[in-house]
Amino acid sequence: MDDLDNKINKPGLAVIPQIVAPSSSAASRAATRAQEQAKRKAQAQQRLLFIMLGVALVLNLVLGYFLRGIMVEDVSRENEQKAIQQELDSGVRVASKYLKENQDALNQIAQHPELIQALNEKNKDTLAALTKSLSASIANLADLKIFVAGEADVDPTSAVPIRYAELDLLRRAERGEQAFAEAARINEKWLIHFVAPVTAGKDLPLIGSMMMTLDAEQLKKSLQATQGGHGEKVLQQKFAKSPAITLFKFGSGNALPSQTLAVPASNWEIKFTASDVLVASAEESPTLWLLVVGCSTALSLFLALVLSRFLAKAEQEAEQQVAPTLADMNKATIAPISENSTNPLFQKQDILDIKVIDEDEDILGLNDTRNKKQSSESGAHTGLDESGVPAHIFRSYDIRGVVGKDLDIILADKIGQAVGSEALDKGETALIVARDGRIHSQDLTNALIKGILRSGCNVVNIGVVPTPLMYFATYHFQDVRSGVMVTASHNPAEYNGFKIVINNNALADEAITELRTRILRQQLHQGLGEESFREIIPHYIERIFSDVALASDVSLVIDAGNAVTGVVAPQLFEELGCQVTPLYCDLDGEFPHHDPDPTQESNLIALIEKVKEINADLGVAFDGDGDRLVVVSAKGDIIWPDRLLMLFAKDILARNPGADVLFDVKCSRQLNQVISGYGGRPIMWKTGHSPMKAKMVETGALIGGEYSGHIFIKDRWYGFDDGLYAMARLLEIITLRDQSIDDIFSAFPQLLTTPEIKVPVSDNLKFELIKKLVETGDFQQGNVTTIDGVRVDYSKGWGLVRASNTSPALTLRFEAENQEALNIIKQIFKRELLKIDANLALKF
Repeated sequence: MDDLDNKINKPGLAVIPQIVAPSSSAASRAATRAQEQAKRKAQAQQRLLFIMLGVALVLNLVLGYFLRGIMVEDVSRENEQKAIQQELDSGVRVASKYLKENQDALNQIAQHPELIQALNEKNKDTLAALTKSLSASIANLADLKIFVAGEADVDPTSAVPIRYAELDLLRRAERGEQAFAEAARINEKWLIHFVAPVTAGKDLPLIGSMMMTLDAEQLKKSLQATQGGHGEKVLQQKFAKSPAITLFKFGSGNALPSQTLAVPASNWEIKFTASDVLVASAEESPTLWLLVVGCSTALSLFLALVLSRFLAKAEQEAEQQVAPTLADMNKATIAPISENSTNPLFQKQDILDIKVIDEDEDILGLNDTRNKKQSSESGAHTGLDESGVPAHIFRSYDIRGVVGKDLDIILADKIGQAVGSEALDKGETALIVARDGRIHSQDLTNALIKGILRSGCNVVNIGVVPTPLMYFATYHFQDVRSGVMVTASHNPAEYNGFKIVINNNALADEAITELRTRILRQQLHQGLGEESFREIIPHYIERIFSDVALASDVSLVIDAGNAVTGVVAPQLFEELGCQVTPLYCDLDGEFPHHDPDPTQESNLIALIEKVKEINADLGVAFDGDGDRLVVVSAKGDIIWPDRLLMLFAKDILARNPGADVLFDVKCSRQLNQVISGYGGRPIMWKTGHSPMKAKMVETGALIGGEYSGHIFIKDRWYGFDDGLYAMARLLEIITLRDQSIDDIFSAFPQLLTTPEIKVPVSDNLKFELIKKLVETGDFQQGNVTTIDGVRVDYSKGWGLVRASNTSPALTLRFEAENQEALNIIKQIFKRELLKIDANLALKF
């Protein structure tokens, strides 16, 4: 026995196998485990069945949703669209038939032999008799006018007046251009004008023109007959770039978005808005869809049940093949212990002495670098010193300061990178860059371009041009809608700055100050942009030449003030047919003759003298970058921009009754009355080209202007401020009338006014002074408006004081019915301003 023990304990000898005999308790435990296994198997089969049924239901829900879109919703929409199209088509057919029949009738009258003979002879008595006899044969006629070629003119006294709109229509017919019928509201009634040229025969010269005006009641009844009670049907008149005007409206509807269909060969369109009745009648029945979904659901549930049974059976068979039997489990087993087996009691490796794999390192935090020091490249930079980016040059609607003091090429470079980054964030990949003729504009532009290119944004360089040409380029070029103009506008020669447009919107207020924030926080893109060069001046001149036509010759003096408009204006107005006398049109960034600010009367002296000297029809002065103008009449009178706006409003409202007209707080109160008198809606707003342009977009106004000379024309143009285009349109209006510019403007009411009065105040204090005046000012019984500074309207006049956004000054202006009222209003403003700051130099 001792020998056997020794053999067992000696190392290296095999161990005797151990025989394990099952006990009765072990067999009982095995039986219990078998029962539990069978129970779990049954539960698993139930779960599988529920899962399969759930999957079947979800799939059928998805299928049902998909089929509903195809079989019900899509078909309903098709039915709706067919019904809407039928409504549109019926309206278009009626309107088109009406226009064609009446235009054909007028064209036939224009070939009447007696009419041709009378026009050839210019026999007005015969023409009058013919007009009367021909009128008797035309149904629903309101008026018939026959003109000898070239003799049609404005006639506001006629029962059916000839206004600028009608005159323009007649002249288009005489020139052989498209002259579609136009609707006009006269004496609270819609009338339809048809025009036709009269010639002695095909390819023969024009001898006259005709205008037939019909009462639109017949058209209204015909359109109303097409109304099926399924929505709102509207006949609209819409000219290019102008809002639609409603002529007639029938029914009501708001169930679906409106749809329009143009009437061929016309300025009209039919708009239809569906009602709930149309939507209900077009809705597709879901019967077929329900049948398909029901069958699909039943089939899928059956298949799910069969599949779950099959899977359960297959699982059971597999388990039977691999599971040991209970009898096998009760047999004794011999478990030999290998001589190489490791006894845990004698293992020599410590439990912690284990190789750590990568995943374990992550879990244990051995590779955590969050607390490690960041690289100096990414974390060391904390931004620029704020003193290098002066806050006061980031103004309400541009960046502007004194070069060498507030602005240099280093800052221009950073501004370029900030603007490029902003453009990229707005989805733009390129910026147009232009500059004025100031002596430092070239250097600032070079630095600006370097910054833009470093942001990764591309540059399209259009060279030395006025600001309106940069604006125009953002519309003309198809691949770029953003730009930067290097200019300080009307400021003296030591100033310069940047006007910025992104996606055709001028940056203003917070958008400007956010550029400074970008620079300070170094929120700047890094990249490598490319610079290219393009011409814009020929395209700009061609575009205006194709839009504006002067009816007669004009002698015009142009004062560019040695600023950048001198490179474009003389050529443009010569192309339009003017006899141009240039004054200070050579480029000189020092502005040796006068500052390029036409709102200061002292800067207009040379222009007034030149106009009188050569007996010119009129003169025009542009500001430093060409987005503003002031006009001088033949007598030497200054026609301030708010009075120009009266004439523009009258012209545009004649074709667009009810349109909005925008003007700033510095404009005459007479402008308000003129706009209302011509059927427009006057809207007063903040001074500044950026807020005015934003308000133009918001209101949809076709014309707007500021007293400072910014004129915004959306009618036939793009809506940005453009002194050159505004002057071209002014000449077009004037040459259509056989009157001098003095006579034209004498018809508009005028009160006693002051020019702009500027009181020097530092940029750091001017806004705070206005804020205190708003809070504490005592203006007695005046009506105070504070949308921009403080404007106070009294019964006999008004006064204004506001902080200039372009110079360190307060700007004031006054207007009154007489000198006594003017003096009283001035004294009230002087008293309240001195209460706030007794050191103000108030020289008024």
